[in-house]
Amino acid sequence: MKRYTIFALLLLFVATGCKKSDHDIVEKFVREVKADSYEGLQEVPAFGRQHIDALLQHADDRQLVSRYPWSPILSYYPGQQEVGLVMLYAIEVIRDPGDYPVRGTLVVDTEDRERKVALDEVLSLYRAWWAANKGKSAAELRGVSPLQGTGLAWYGTEPRPEQQ
Repeated sequence: MKRYTIFALLLLFVATGCKKSDHDIVEKFVREVKADSYEGLQEVPAFGRQHIDALLQHADDRQLVSRYPWSPILSYYPGQQEVGLVMLYAIEVIRDPGDYPVRGTLVVDTEDRERKVALDEVLSLYRAWWAANKGKSAAELRGVSPLQGTGLAWYGTEPRPEQQ
């Protein structure tokens, strides 16, 4: 009986030790983006709402990177982006996967397309959104946009002039 119990505990330890935690998946993504070595240029890892806290921990990072998830169907590539914006983009894909990969890793002001939207502006909206909606399900999060009513939109999702 002891041998069986020890074997079962060892098997449980190995099984749980090999499973990547939610935090590890985010840390790998952040590490690759920050090293400018991200290979999944067309996709965000399979994150879920349980990853939002960990992604938000890196959303104030202003390091510029060139290799990050970007849709190949978009005709515009904005060049270098801040790591923090890449993390917010990943959160947006978790929140609303419906128009992914149509949107790009860039937030635009729909009323002044020439204005560069600062990371701090977008980050404050996402932090407030998460504080107010953290307990909601993935389906409920989809209906509550951090950018709603701000005049800001993720590139590729902004309303056309005839829709405004």
